[in-house]
Amino acid sequence: MPEDDKRPESTPKDGKQDRRRDDRAAEGPFAVWDPSTLVGGRAALPPVPPPVRPAPSNGTAPAAPAAPAPPGPREDKARTPGAAPADAGRPAEPAPGSFADRFGGPEVLDKSARPAKPDRTEKPDKPAKPARKAAVADKAVPKDDERQEPEAPASAPESTITLWGGMGSGKSTLLAALSRAVQDPMYGKWSMWPEDHASKKFLSDLAHILYRDRTFPMATLTEQRPVRFTLAGDLSGTRFSRAGRRRWRRGADRGRDLTEFKVTLRDLPGEAFDLHSQTGTALGGKLIKDLGASRAMVYVVDPVREWQVNGDDGPVGGDARQNADFFTDVLAGVATEVNMRGERQGNLLPHSIAVCLAKFDDDRVFRFACEQGNVRLNPRTGQPEVMDAKRLFDGLCQAFPHGSLREIKQQIELFFAPERVGYFVCSAVGFWVDPERGFDFENPSLVNPVDDAVRFVAPPQPVNILEPFLFLRGVGPQAS
Repeated sequence: MPEDDKRPESTPKDGKQDRRRDDRAAEGPFAVWDPSTLVGGRAALPPVPPPVRPAPSNGTAPAAPAAPAPPGPREDKARTPGAAPADAGRPAEPAPGSFADRFGGPEVLDKSARPAKPDRTEKPDKPAKPARKAAVADKAVPKDDERQEPEAPASAPESTITLWGGMGSGKSTLLAALSRAVQDPMYGKWSMWPEDHASKKFLSDLAHILYRDRTFPMATLTEQRPVRFTLAGDLSGTRFSRAGRRRWRRGADRGRDLTEFKVTLRDLPGEAFDLHSQTGTALGGKLIKDLGASRAMVYVVDPVREWQVNGDDGPVGGDARQNADFFTDVLAGVATEVNMRGERQGNLLPHSIAVCLAKFDDDRVFRFACEQGNVRLNPRTGQPEVMDAKRLFDGLCQAFPHGSLREIKQQIELFFAPERVGYFVCSAVGFWVDPERGFDFENPSLVNPVDDAVRFVAPPQPVNILEPFLFLRGVGPQAS
């Protein structure tokens, strides 16, 4: 015989609650809106009732377990005492005036045939405050297998310098001369620190060819890996020193104007910048992305090519390509790349460019600058130097009206801000200066052709090799 339910029933203060229960009992199986099931303004369905057990033979009604409200009076009259209802297990007919009758609801299926909704009356115990903090920390910290290596910090825009120039323009020779140019006391005290052993070997090999073998490096025919190094210098006491910094120095650095910056260069074959050539087709896309990602360019112009292609004797040799053939298409590709990245600054590129007129030691370039009255002797080194590099560049544009330098000039003025353009006249070799008689205008060349080979009569003395890099770093004058 089942045990009686010992749980005490709540005793209401008045009979209103019992009357409400009797009224809801008349609504049939939809009578689930008991106040005890309301949680946060929502109604939760009661648990599924257990199956109806047959009454014992003595006619005593079984003790009812905890269940929904007892059936209404009309349902009691339809049942036979001591026997199970005849329609047990079938859906009950909606009573007149019930929820379904009044609101047009569907017939109610057996509650055991539909899934029970989760009981929202009971909430899980909230963990203690330290436990919650620990759980949040565990979610914030990724697992060991989910952790990713942090990306290397991007280099500063002014630190990524791309070397740009056509075939035979002197890019490799300029790099070779850079290691010796930093030793010039005119720029202060500088030192070059390679970032890896491959860069150190590349720079050392170039310097050995130029200063030990006293000859020009071979032309670059294949793509070289990037050359990375740091230039660190003390500008104190030079014309490049920046006023106002020494008062902020303390201790041993008081009165010193220190600066350093990283440089990344990629020495590519000159033919790669001719996008219509086979090498340019293979490497053009990569070099355009490099130029677009950098914010500083050293563009090496070969003025000797103007005489070879557009001189009075006509094209000398089988290569009739001009300087613009290595510049215009590449610049258009860089502009497109920058525009696709959304980095265009109005109608200008965000880049700075140092335009280097190379091979100043060539007799044709040197004589042309002398005819302009644009040359003077440096009293410290005894070597000639150009007073106004922009004037020499403009003069070459006018001297060769059918050349391509005029086109390069127009493109630079169109795409670059004037304050981000610097013009320089450079020579990686320098001039011959006799130790006793000084510089001789009639015999200025340091190059001595010997048996169809080239050899220098003295160690090279670079001219204006470091200044383009200082300009791109924001140090020093904009022109030579």
